[in-house]
Amino acid sequence: MLALEITTPVEAATILNRQNPGNFTRDGTQSFTRGTVLRLTDTSSSDFIAFFATDADAGAGIDVDVFATFQVIQSVPSSADAGARLVINDGINRSAIAACVVINGERGIGLLSSGDPIAPASYPVFVPVDWQALTSIQLRRTASGDAEIMEVNGVAPNPRALLTADMAPTKTRTGPTVEFGAASFGPEITIDYSAFRSEVVVPEPSAFALAALGMLGLMACARRRARCLVGFSANQGLATPASLR
Repeated sequence: MLALEITTPVEAATILNRQNPGNFTRDGTQSFTRGTVLRLTDTSSSDFIAFFATDADAGAGIDVDVFATFQVIQSVPSSADAGARLVINDGINRSAIAACVVINGERGIGLLSSGDPIAPASYPVFVPVDWQALTSIQLRRTASGDAEIMEVNGVAPNPRALLTADMAPTKTRTGPTVEFGAASFGPEITIDYSAFRSEVVVPEPSAFALAALGMLGLMACARRRARCLVGFSANQGLATPASLR
């Protein structure tokens, strides 16, 4: 007997409403402004402004993506740390953190590992991109705990931008969350968020599964042959529709 698991797309678990980010909890006391974008303004090196939302799909053992579109308006970095980050936090052991950084004078997105966030060495994975222009990023945390930048501005990094689970930083807080914002002490930054959402990763059906589904369809047709007859051309070896009776 052939058994197939049919997976259907799921809706985004957490979505930012730029006019009303009420499904997120504010962290830090710096300011934010609602509008066509959600602007976060951090003008203090001893404070920050970020948002987090409880998201069960961010828990350990689940493949989950975070998508964000943003633009840094101005930034005064603290060494490598420019101040903005995206987070998928399992709330138990570890998190995946993609941050706006400056490494050797070049702007980009880095995956934070262990160590001080202002240290360049704390970002062993780095993808160059000028985040002072409009930037879109897809960050994945796998069921095994790996972190990966899947796309930046619609392009997959080559080589892969992968940080394995054993190098991932610890949890950011208790309980599974997705997070964004100017979440660092030290840097000062103004950043506009146009979009933020999380989604469980839905596996694409394999070629085998698609072929098996086709076979099941033919079997169903055979059982209802009065309405679904299929004829085969001996010359072409191709299926051709038969007329209904």
